[in-house]
Amino acid sequence: MRSFHKPEPKKAKDDLNAHPLPTGAEAKLTRSTTRARARSTASREDHSGNNTFQVHTVPIPAPPDEPTTAKLERKRTVKTTADGTRSARTSTEHSRPPLPGPADVIARQNHAKATLTQQRIFIGDRQRFVVVEISHSTTAGDVVHMVEAQGALKEWRGTGGWMLFEIAQDFGMERPIRSFELLADIEASWNKDKLVNTFLLKLTSLASTLSRSALPSSSPTHSGYIEWESKRGKWNKRYLMLKEHSLWLSKRDNGRDEIMLCSLSNFDAYQITRLVKAPKEFTFAVKSTDNLSFFENTADYLHIFSCKKDAGEKWMEKILLARSYILHQERNILSKASSKGHPKSLPPPQTGSTGLSRSLTKRSGPTLVNVNPANVFEPGSLLRG
Repeated sequence: MRSFHKPEPKKAKDDLNAHPLPTGAEAKLTRSTTRARARSTASREDHSGNNTFQVHTVPIPAPPDEPTTAKLERKRTVKTTADGTRSARTSTEHSRPPLPGPADVIARQNHAKATLTQQRIFIGDRQRFVVVEISHSTTAGDVVHMVEAQGALKEWRGTGGWMLFEIAQDFGMERPIRSFELLADIEASWNKDKLVNTFLLKLTSLASTLSRSALPSSSPTHSGYIEWESKRGKWNKRYLMLKEHSLWLSKRDNGRDEIMLCSLSNFDAYQITRLVKAPKEFTFAVKSTDNLSFFENTADYLHIFSCKKDAGEKWMEKILLARSYILHQERNILSKASSKGHPKSLPPPQTGSTGLSRSLTKRSGPTLVNVNPANVFEPGSLLRG
């Protein structure tokens, strides 16, 4: 039978709620473990008379002993700074390697730039090759001398002189490299993904034309009608002019509608070696010496022309000479700019009795602020001296 009387609560001896905890007991249990033993002992002493309430503490393992080297006091060094103060540092800070000076950094950079790389140089018909070591400052003339020193050119016979050619197989064309051109600049314009371009050493009649002794005193000019590939497979007859270090195109020879095609400061002449459907037997091109990735419109990177053989060879010679003239002028400007940083010493003054000689003393330049030693106060002022 169900009872409606409220049962009495059971009295538990070990009920913690029956006896209030001392003030701060919870805080003592959550403090640092290093003082846990002392606090637990004190709590047992405070409640030794009460058998119904005991605080059971969980034993905490002691931390492991530190190694002997950590217990030893670190040696501190005293360093005197530039302003006379003394700063103390631990010995571990002095174990760091010192930073290299500016001279060491520049020397390492120059050493990295002077790293030699092996390059294949094909000879004649591309059936034989030699391996030479080149750097960022190796020119085409240096490569010719290195191959000659190996004795690889003794068996070849022919007319003309030896020149290094750039074989641009990705476009099916080639061009002679001047003796003062850097191979590193030529390799920078190649497509690194295809890896099909090479260097070829062969005999050519252009060796004397493109030599240093044959450099023109002024930029050459030339003009004539030619077939120009405006689009792929579409040829148009245009009047081509070489002037002002650039190539210009127009429909007629009066030059009224002329447009500048390219500048020879970053374009060079190439002869087409692959078979193309051209209206004439001789085909050549002007291609940029920069990388193709620099051009938004790839049609501006390469321009192809077609004409008769004698006219095409004349065009090749004129464009190559104009490009040589530009490269020579750029090198002279750079050399003059570098020589200005090291002026020559002034000649000794003339001591002859006859004639006038200019004094070597120079007038000092004007100061940035006009320092006038005169009195700055107005006339009649009491402050005027």
